[in-house]
Amino acid sequence: MASAEADSRMIQVVAPALEKIIKNASWRKHSKLAHQCKSLLEKLTTKSPLFPSDSEPDNSIPGPLHDGGPVEYSLAESESILTPLINACGTAYNKIVDPAVDCIQKLIAYGYLRGEADPTGGPEAQLLSKLIESVCKCHDLGDDAVELLVLKTLLSAVTSISLRIHGDCLLQIVRTCYDIYLGSKNVVNQTTAKASLVQMLVIVFRRMEADSSTVPIQPIVVAELMEPVEKSDADGSMTQFVQGFITKIMQDIDGVLNPVAPSKVSLGGHDGAFETTTVETTNPTDLLDSTDKDMLDAKYWEISMYKTALEGRKGELADGDVERDDDLEVQIGNKLRRDAFLVFRALCKLSMKTPPKEAMADPQLMRGKIVALELLKILLENAGAVFRTSERFLGAIKQYLCLSLLKNSASSLIIVFQLSCSIFISLVSRFRAGLKAEIGVFFPMIVLRVLENVAQPNFQQKMIVLRFLDKLCVDSQILVDIFINYDCDVNSSNIFERMVNGLLKTAQGVPPSTATTLLPPQEATMKLEAMKCLVAILKSMGDWMNKQLRIPDPHSTKRFEAVENSPEPVPLANGNRDETVEGSDFHSETSSEASDALSIEQRRAYKLELQEGISLFNRKPKKGIEFLIRANKVGDSPEEIAAFLKNASGLNKTLIGDYLGEREDLSLKVMHAYVDSFDFQGMEFDDAIRAFLQGFRLPGEAQKIDRIMEKFAERYCKCNPKAFISADTAYVLAYSVILLNTDAHNPMVKNKMSADDFVRNNRGIDDGKDLPEEYLRSLFERISRNEIKMKEDDLSAQQKQSVNSSRILGLDSILNIVIRKRDEDQHMETSDNLIKHMQEQFKEKARKSESVYYAATDVVVLRFMVEVCWAPMLAAFSVPLDQSDDEIVIALCLEGFRYAIHVTAVMSMKTHRDAFVTSLAKFTSLHSPADIKQKNIDAIRVSILVHMH
Repeated sequence: MASAEADSRMIQVVAPALEKIIKNASWRKHSKLAHQCKSLLEKLTTKSPLFPSDSEPDNSIPGPLHDGGPVEYSLAESESILTPLINACGTAYNKIVDPAVDCIQKLIAYGYLRGEADPTGGPEAQLLSKLIESVCKCHDLGDDAVELLVLKTLLSAVTSISLRIHGDCLLQIVRTCYDIYLGSKNVVNQTTAKASLVQMLVIVFRRMEADSSTVPIQPIVVAELMEPVEKSDADGSMTQFVQGFITKIMQDIDGVLNPVAPSKVSLGGHDGAFETTTVETTNPTDLLDSTDKDMLDAKYWEISMYKTALEGRKGELADGDVERDDDLEVQIGNKLRRDAFLVFRALCKLSMKTPPKEAMADPQLMRGKIVALELLKILLENAGAVFRTSERFLGAIKQYLCLSLLKNSASSLIIVFQLSCSIFISLVSRFRAGLKAEIGVFFPMIVLRVLENVAQPNFQQKMIVLRFLDKLCVDSQILVDIFINYDCDVNSSNIFERMVNGLLKTAQGVPPSTATTLLPPQEATMKLEAMKCLVAILKSMGDWMNKQLRIPDPHSTKRFEAVENSPEPVPLANGNRDETVEGSDFHSETSSEASDALSIEQRRAYKLELQEGISLFNRKPKKGIEFLIRANKVGDSPEEIAAFLKNASGLNKTLIGDYLGEREDLSLKVMHAYVDSFDFQGMEFDDAIRAFLQGFRLPGEAQKIDRIMEKFAERYCKCNPKAFISADTAYVLAYSVILLNTDAHNPMVKNKMSADDFVRNNRGIDDGKDLPEEYLRSLFERISRNEIKMKEDDLSAQQKQSVNSSRILGLDSILNIVIRKRDEDQHMETSDNLIKHMQEQFKEKARKSESVYYAATDVVVLRFMVEVCWAPMLAAFSVPLDQSDDEIVIALCLEGFRYAIHVTAVMSMKTHRDAFVTSLAKFTSLHSPADIKQKNIDAIRVSILVHMH
C-alpha cells in the first residue's frame, strides 16, 4: 500500500504527464481518457488512497511500480496508475501520445518499474507487457519526434535491470525498431533505430554469455556502424547525435542502479536465468507471416536436414501452421538463452525474406534484408563462447543461418553478396569446429565458385572473395585446419588445393584468346590481389610453423627436428569444448585422450591413392576397380564393390552404369549386390525407379539396360510381393516409365504421349491382364509433372563428353543427365532447385563426413601443404618477376620467394627449397651484369638475406 507521508518521487514523474494529457485531450472522443487522468491526478496530488476503503481490492499483491525508496504500490494501484498511460498511447494523437511515452520512458529509466514483461506470465507480467506493447504501437503515427521517443523508451526497457524484457515482448521490441528503421522518413531516426538494434543485440547476447541480467555493458561505438559514412553526415553531426542518444540511455540506467547495489542483487534473483522448468508452449510471436514462402523453405530445410524422422509429415506444411514444430525448440529453461535464440532466429528469418523482383536492382527495397544481414554479421563477429560451442546455437546456425546464406550468397546485389561473405568468414574463423560439414559445402559454393571463374567473373564479387581469402590468412591456424579437415578427408572437396590453384589462375590472368568481360585495369587489380593472397598463404604457413616450433625470429637458424614425433591432430567432436574458448581460438591444446584417428600422413596418403583409383575408374572402370582392390581401398567382395560404387564421391556416373551392365562374372555379381542394397518396400513404383537411378546413368546398350532393369524388377517385386503378378510386369512397366519420361521431358519430342496412349501401351502386361487404369493414369501424371533426374553432381569435362556416347532409343536424353548450365547472374535466391540440390548435398555430407573436427597441431601437415602448393606458387612468383617491371608486383614476388624458402628450409624439404632458391638466383642476373635492373638488385638482396639465415 502506498504510504501517504512520502511525497513519492514516482508521482513527480507521473503528475506532469497526466496534466499534459488532460490539457491536450480536449476532443470529445478523448473525454473518457481525460476523466481517467483527472481522477488519478487528483488522488495522487492530494495523497488520498487510490481506491475507496469499501471497494479496495486485495492490496497484498505487490505491483511492478515503486519509487526507488520506501514507497511500494500494490498490483491494483500500479494498474490504476499505468492504465491511463496505456490508453493515452492508444489514442494515435501526437499531443497525447508524446507525454505518455515520455512518462513511461522516465519510469523505466529511473528504475520505478520492476518485474518481468511477458504476455504469458501472471497479472504483473501481463500488465508490463501491455505497457511495452502500447509503446511499440505508437511508431505507427509516423511522427519523427514520437519515433525517437519510442526508440528511447524501448532501448531503456531492454537495458533496464529492474524491468526484465523476455521472449515475445523482446521480439516485439526488436520488430518495432526494425520497422522504424525501414519506415521512418527521417535519416537520423533510421540511424538511431539501427544503432538501438545493435545495442539491444549486444545486451541480449552479453547477458546470455554471462548468464546474468546485471552484467555491466558498454555503449556501442556508433561511428563503426556508419561506414561508409552516410552522405548526409559529412560533418559527423548525425553520428554524434546518435552516439549521445545511446550513451545517455545506457548511463541513465546504470546511474540509477549502481548506487543501490543490494536491490540489484535481489532483483537478479527473479531473473529466471537458472530456472529449469520448460517455457509455456504458446506460439512465439514470429517476425514473419506464417504463410511466407521463406518460412516454408526454412521448414522444408529443417525437416529434410535435421528431422528425417518427420519426412512423412512434409504434406502438413501446406496447412499454414508452419510454426508448430518451432515450439519444441524454444522450450529453453534458461530465459536469457531463450531470448538470444529467439532474436537470432528472427534475424535469420528477416534476412531470408525475398523482396519484390524490382528490389534486385534497388538497394532501398532491400534495406530490410541488408540490415538483418548486417546485424547477423555484428552478432557473429562478437559471439562469445556459449554461442560458439553450445549445441542449441550451432543447431540454430545450421538450421536458419545456413538457409539464409544459401539464399543470399548468390544475390546479384553486391552488398548482399558482401555481407554473406562476411558472415561466412566469421563462421570459418570462429565456428568451424562445430560446422565442419556446413563449411565443407559452403566453401566451394560461395568462395571457390567465384574464385575459379577466371574469364567471365563479376569483378566486384571476385574482389570481395579475394579480400575474404586475404583476411582468412590473418589467423595462421585457419588454413592448416582447412587442409586437415577437408583436403585430408576422403569425403570432402580439396578446399586448400582448389583455393591455391584458383588464385594461381587469377594471378596469371585470362588465358590468351579467351573471351573475357574484364577491362584491362580490372584484370591488373585482380592479378595483384590474387598475388597478395598467395603471399599471405605462405606467410600464414610460416607463422604457424614458427609458432608450433617456437621459432622466435621468422628467419631463425633453428632447424626442423623430429617432426614425426609431433602429436597427432586433436579431435574436437562437433566443437563442444568445456573450457571457455575466446577469439577465433581453436588453437589446439593437445588432448590427453590422444585420438585413435589415422595420422595426417596416412589420411592424406589414403585420400591421394583413392583419388588416383577414382581417376583410373573414370577412364577404365575395370582397371580402376582392380587398382582400388590391390591398394586395399575397396574390399574384393561384390557387396563391398557395390557399396563403393553407390557411395564414393567423384565417380563418373555414366561409367558406373556401363560397369554395372557388363556381362562378366564379377560385374554381374556387383550389379546384383548393388540392386539388392536398395530397400523398395512400400515405395510407389516411380519413386523406386527414381531412387534406383539416382546414382548412375543407364548405359547406352540395350542388352546392358536389359540386365539392369530385369534385376531391378526382380528386387522391386521381392520387396513388394503383392504389387504385381510377376517380376515380368515390373520389368515391362519400368521400360514404359523410362520411355514416358524421355517422351514427356525431351524437347526434341514434338508429339507428346497422352495418358490414353500410356494406358493403351501397357495393356495386358500383368500376365495377360491389365493393370488398374487409375494406377497407370496416376503414374502418368507423376512422371509428366516431375521428371526423373539423376542426382546433380559436379560433372567433369570428361563426363560431359561421354554423355553423347549412347544414341539408342534416344537414351542419351534420359534422366536429363547433362545439368543445364546456370547463368552466373541468375538470381539463385529464387531457385528452388538449387536449394533442394544444396539440401541433398548437406544430407550427403552429414551421412558421409566424419563429424570429428581436427585442430591441427602437428607440424608434419605443412609438408603435405607444401606438396600441394609449391608448384603453383613457384609459377605465380617466377613469371611476373621475369616479365614485369612494376615495383609492387616485384616486391610481392620476392616476398613470396622469401616465405617459401623459409618454410621449405625449416621443414627440411630440400628439393622444394632448391627449386625456389635456384629460381631466385636466376633473377639476380649476376651472370649478365650489364643487364642488371633495380628488380635484379632486389633479388640479390633477398638471396643474401635467405642465405644468411
